[in-house]
Amino acid sequence: MNRTSWVGLAALGVAAVVLLLVLFPDEAIDSAVEARPTSAEQQAAEEALRVTSTTVPAPPETTSTTAPALEVRPGELHDAAMGFLAAPDPAVLMPLFSAMGETGDPRWIPYILDLRLYATAEVFLAGHHGLQQITGDPGPEDLVDAHRYYGRWMYDNAVNPGAEYVDFKATLYAAIDDRFGALLRQIDDPALVAQLQWGGVLVGGIPELNDQDAISVAAADYMKPDELTFGAVVNGAARSYPHRILDHHELANDTLGGESVALVNCTLCRTGVLYSRRVGDAVLDFQTSGLLWNSNKVMMDRQTGSLWEQLTGEAFAGAYTGTVLDRFPLTVTLYGDWIAEHPETDVVAIPADDRYSYQPGDAYADYYGSDDLWFPTFSVPTAIREKAEVATLDWNGAQLAVDVSVLAEQGPQILEVGDGIVVAVPTNGGARLYSVGDSALVGTDLVGAEAEEEYLVLADGTRLERLVSGHSFWFAWYGAFPDTAWWPSS
Repeated sequence: MNRTSWVGLAALGVAAVVLLLVLFPDEAIDSAVEARPTSAEQQAAEEALRVTSTTVPAPPETTSTTAPALEVRPGELHDAAMGFLAAPDPAVLMPLFSAMGETGDPRWIPYILDLRLYATAEVFLAGHHGLQQITGDPGPEDLVDAHRYYGRWMYDNAVNPGAEYVDFKATLYAAIDDRFGALLRQIDDPALVAQLQWGGVLVGGIPELNDQDAISVAAADYMKPDELTFGAVVNGAARSYPHRILDHHELANDTLGGESVALVNCTLCRTGVLYSRRVGDAVLDFQTSGLLWNSNKVMMDRQTGSLWEQLTGEAFAGAYTGTVLDRFPLTVTLYGDWIAEHPETDVVAIPADDRYSYQPGDAYADYYGSDDLWFPTFSVPTAIREKAEVATLDWNGAQLAVDVSVLAEQGPQILEVGDGIVVAVPTNGGARLYSVGDSALVGTDLVGAEAEEEYLVLADGTRLERLVSGHSFWFAWYGAFPDTAWWPSS
């Protein structure tokens, strides 16, 4: 999956972007949006376009950002913004941005950031100035960087734009996909609505897999031993979900070991989770909502339209609000290691979808190869890189994140999590975590230990039970669990 410029997407015929380009044909401001490659060559070209167009060109030196006076009082700014949405006029945005900035009130930050979707580079300079006035922070000069920067300011300061903002954002996003309006109006918290971002796709715009065929290891002769896969075992049935497939589809509604499951892979935050799709007597089918929170995929179920946070599995809007999905263990490792440990495994087959090349590492290569983020996120402690991959644990009311690259270098670790103790064991690409229970362990007890799917078997035969853990980028985990502990701590 690639997120490219407005111009690149216009060529691909995305309706919402075409609408904006009709309004502003000459200076389309770049934003992160979705494109689906039809070949490896096309994908490489699109990646190159994204790389070269992520910075808004500087306006000519003669450009003035002085806005004409807007005859509207601060108490009328919301109505003025709604009026703009009813009849978009580029000439209105500069004075509207300026009037919002002059209030010095943080409630207008989400409005300015959202209206950027309609702004040319020249016009958004006035929005940038308004953000500087409100925050007292000059921020970065690059306008794309500024959008992420002030978006982070909004997140970190829990900006509440007021109840009427929900209608504003729902109206704005309904111009992209009318289903967005109903989804957002389910949410009562204006601050949460402000934090939700359009991920560049429509509802269901990233096609999920539904009971995709699984084949034998022998039939999957195209798989390479050193490529990454998710591995799951449910009720004794093992399955490999290759990254080369899930990095494009991001979600697989499946049945494994007689259980209805959903493997959800947020490519932006490198999070893979295996959930049960059963809630009470219902079996839910999930798809992408097209929305992001903290640069993290928001899913929705087809049955009720409830919105679910991908990393926590909790519904935050709709009929299932407050419900948390049950989870199954999931391993991130190399395919060669997975089939050696589970020779009886089957493998999710490559879908018959010519929009993707399904080659290892062809999705998000540039994104994974840099420290840059594409969307606003919370600030995080700097002991771990924002995009470092961490093994994660939410257990007995406490949380832990383990930097998997450091764990791979240093080997298994005995770590405290709240009132409990766990052993973190590296895999090639991730980690498994096991409960120490009542055992009194020291580091030398781990010599000769064998990490298995369900247990860590110590040299003396003691078996430590595996815990249900996760995997993500550090920024995503910390945003969802700011009270988490982490290793290494410095």
